[in-house]
Amino acid sequence: MDFLSKRLKYRFFTRQDFSLFYSVFSNEQVMRYAWIDKFNNEEDIKPFFEEFLNNSDKPNKSNSYAFAVLSREDDAFIGFADIVLQSQNSFGGCGEIGYFLLPEYWGKGYATELANALLKVGFTKLNLHKMCARCDSNNLKSEGIMKKTGMTKEGELRKVRFKCGVWDDEKHYGILLDEWKARQGISTLSHALRI
Repeated sequence: MDFLSKRLKYRFFTRQDFSLFYSVFSNEQVMRYAWIDKFNNEEDIKPFFEEFLNNSDKPNKSNSYAFAVLSREDDAFIGFADIVLQSQNSFGGCGEIGYFLLPEYWGKGYATELANALLKVGFTKLNLHKMCARCDSNNLKSEGIMKKTGMTKEGELRKVRFKCGVWDDEKHYGILLDEWKARQGISTLSHALRI
């Protein structure tokens, strides 16, 4: 399930991408607000990496679609993105987007572009009716990205993330298919008829 956005391209990870995957999940800056701690060695991360490999257009072992994110300009690896399927049936489903960019690509609008691309995939390719995201309550930049994509704050869970010896709150955001279509200027009828 390869796809493109304005400046970025997205493809499934392969076994040859282990070092790229490790460069994200072992980076202290990247993992500062993540729901898991950074990995300190390659042996520990190998089982985690295996869960995120997609061999077809079906979800991987973590029930997600995980993508290596690259620059369209020079093919440079810039980070990790995924859509986790929380539920799905013939009437729709819910998915959660996630993304981690290497620090040298922060502050350039890539995360917002990436988040918007994941929403489009979730709504148009996976036929979900709701997409969501969450972040550590201290991660104001990530929260800002959710707001820029049109997501609405749906709640805040108290003291559920343990980072650096402290329990942090977690903010939850979401957007419904009809809300996303309205932001895109897509009418409900034309989307249903695939016009």
